[in-house]
Amino acid sequence: MSRFSGWSAFLGLSLLAAPAGAQTVAANDGAMSNGGWTTSGGGDVRIREAARSGGSVAITGRPAAAPARYVVRRGDTLWDICTANLNNPWLWPEVWSLNPEITNPHWIYPGQVLRLRLGDGTDAGSGGWGEPTTLGRLAGGTVFFRSEGYIDENAPDEDLDEDEIPEEQQPPGRVVASWEDEMMLAYPDLLYVRFDEDFPVQAGQQHTIYRVRETVYDIVDEDSDEEPRRLGRIVEILGTGTVLSYDPEAHLARVQVVESINPIERGDFVGPVQRNLIVSEPRAAEVDLDGRIVATLRPRINNGQGFVVFVNRGYEDGVRDGNRFQIIRANDHYLESMHRDIPEDLPFEWIGECQVLEARKTASTCLITASTREIFVGERVTLSRGQ
Repeated sequence: MSRFSGWSAFLGLSLLAAPAGAQTVAANDGAMSNGGWTTSGGGDVRIREAARSGGSVAITGRPAAAPARYVVRRGDTLWDICTANLNNPWLWPEVWSLNPEITNPHWIYPGQVLRLRLGDGTDAGSGGWGEPTTLGRLAGGTVFFRSEGYIDENAPDEDLDEDEIPEEQQPPGRVVASWEDEMMLAYPDLLYVRFDEDFPVQAGQQHTIYRVRETVYDIVDEDSDEEPRRLGRIVEILGTGTVLSYDPEAHLARVQVVESINPIERGDFVGPVQRNLIVSEPRAAEVDLDGRIVATLRPRINNGQGFVVFVNRGYEDGVRDGNRFQIIRANDHYLESMHRDIPEDLPFEWIGECQVLEARKTASTCLITASTREIFVGERVTLSRGQ
């Protein structure tokens, strides 16, 4: 599935704009030692002072050229590696996003090889160095989330047979068997994965284990003659596996599960699907927009705070990462429980809020950040310009 178009890696961290009076520090400001900030350097001191006071510092200039890859040494942290190689420790989330095999940014090990540049050879974070990057407190309500799934508008239809799926939409690998005497697999189980013969595989690679679930359609009113539009299929990330060995003749790999989010089963897909590090800072809406919750990441009926849902509006509709949908409902819950008629002209009341983690073309992945009642598929949501 790595060849599905539309998949992309998260390559930036949204940071606050500099307030009036923010200090400006050149990237090469202050005394430098071994390519990093020193405690006596002016830049480092100003960053620390700003952090203590709750202020911000604008970093200008371009860092020194970074190596394409870095081998982790004992005692290293992502913060230290970014300081020494990119002259900016605050780029650690971007380096993390370039290395999806790192399941926890606190867990890196000696001998591990990290990418410090994008595919085109540019440094991590270099795209933002033309304009000052501001370091300061993130806005209240900022959500940090490691991607666990999304709606892929380019996924093939679920009613197609395997041999009917176009080659460019075929998954790179499938779990065909396991050493474990279990139906549901997890860390640290051993999987046998059959890869496509053209897909390059070697020991040490780490790949995402995922499942492509049901097709999601838009919700239309019961009295409408309109055909519901196809939004895409749910891609659910299940975990991460490391290739232990590979038989090129059989195209069969022994893969050990090193991280499991949900149970893995035979038949699930394996490939280099990026697991984005999402930093969703609240952002005012640019449009007035109504929509519906059309599906949930995990198959469940009741949803509440902390659950991931999908909304039938995407960036083509004006939705942006960080927008906050208000979840509303018109109902009399007592009459409903008694199976009695409910007036059709009741006003909508607020029952929760969900924040956009990732706005894709046709739908948005949202995290419910507040709820006063159970939330179901079909709930109405609304955006208000400027809020």
